[in-house]
Amino acid sequence: MRRAALAVSLALALPACLPDDGGSDPDPVVIGGDADQGIANPEPEPEEPVDMGAPEWDAEVAPDMAAPVGGESLETVRFDDVEIAAGYTEMLTLDLPDDVQSITIVGVGDPTVFLSVVHLEGPEGQILVAENPPGVTITAFDRQLSPFPGAFKSPNRSATAATGLATLLAPNNPQVEVGPGQWRFQVAALSSFGPTTTAIDLTVYIKRAPAVPERGVLDVHMHFTGSRGWTAESAPDDPDFQAALDRLREFYGEIGIEIGEVTYDDVPERFRAVDSGPQGPGPEALNSTLHEMFALSDYETGLSFFFVDRIGDPMFGGAIGGIAGGTPGPMLEPNTVRSGVAVATELDPNPLSIGHIMGHEGGHFLGLYHTQEFFGGITDQIPDTPEGQAGGDNLMFPTVTAAPAHLTAGQGFVMHMNAAVELVEPAASAQEAAR
Repeated sequence: MRRAALAVSLALALPACLPDDGGSDPDPVVIGGDADQGIANPEPEPEEPVDMGAPEWDAEVAPDMAAPVGGESLETVRFDDVEIAAGYTEMLTLDLPDDVQSITIVGVGDPTVFLSVVHLEGPEGQILVAENPPGVTITAFDRQLSPFPGAFKSPNRSATAATGLATLLAPNNPQVEVGPGQWRFQVAALSSFGPTTTAIDLTVYIKRAPAVPERGVLDVHMHFTGSRGWTAESAPDDPDFQAALDRLREFYGEIGIEIGEVTYDDVPERFRAVDSGPQGPGPEALNSTLHEMFALSDYETGLSFFFVDRIGDPMFGGAIGGIAGGTPGPMLEPNTVRSGVAVATELDPNPLSIGHIMGHEGGHFLGLYHTQEFFGGITDQIPDTPEGQAGGDNLMFPTVTAAPAHLTAGQGFVMHMNAAVELVEPAASAQEAAR
């Protein structure tokens, strides 16, 4: 019974997608990430499509962007070998500067243990994450979705528990703020037997800027198993691969993020078919081929993509189109069991659909949740993303498609907060446009 509940929690954590008219598979498709998965409903209620139009975004993306600000905009604070006793760290303190825009917390620990950031509190007592958030009633259904449901339902959503890693991006929606002063945060750990004693290494990335960023650069690192015949040698000149990459550029360029350096690497062919990751804490988590593959990423910048034939086994009549290492993923941390995004190329070989999966799963890795889950009435916390089928043309709606899709200004705000997106030029109007 315990195992079933944990499996459901991962189902929420990994995003789900249904094929649209552009998809080649008539069955439901699950697009996921092992820290944020959703299960597709084989028969969602049909609704008339709604033309949401182009998103409003203040940044005007020029063909040649200014050089990134680089290290000057990012400050790093480390907490090494922090004890987790009987399931919890002590409250850790963090002093944030006057020009802070966001913080990204990445904790790396035992890969057999569930880890989660369960508390984040500001200098004036403002609660962004808590086990029992103010004004929220935690239900039995919530406890089936995650062993740490309070964190998931907090004003600044913290990802459901994930093996080996605890991550958090704040703010991850335009309705909360991270300001200067002394902040407190806490991490929890859960083994297959319950709250556990272990240790974790924590890094906090503090993004600094005089105003809210609205232009940035994201490096991307491509890893090839031989799926579709793509290799590090062939992919730079392969028209199908470049069409998929161009679609990623289009999605992110729309909200002011330019794709920067693109690298190409080969990984062993045995990863052409990988599992969908651990379904709970415990020693079996050490046997995941997905996590073994993610740990091959050596890059300390940007976002790593891994191209495989397929991921896991079909479930609930659907298949998995992609998995992100977390929501957010462990950005800037190489060689962890979640240091990347897996993209299944056999599900729909249309390069535009593959580019859609890249953009969608990359969005999860950078901190975005689904606009709408197919169960529980769960939506993201971003005010300008439409709910239900009305948001079907949003990149973060759980559907694989070759049809046009876009991101909103609010979603762009979240992605610019991520430490992996290098600051190019701040502008004061972006946050106001997103609210």
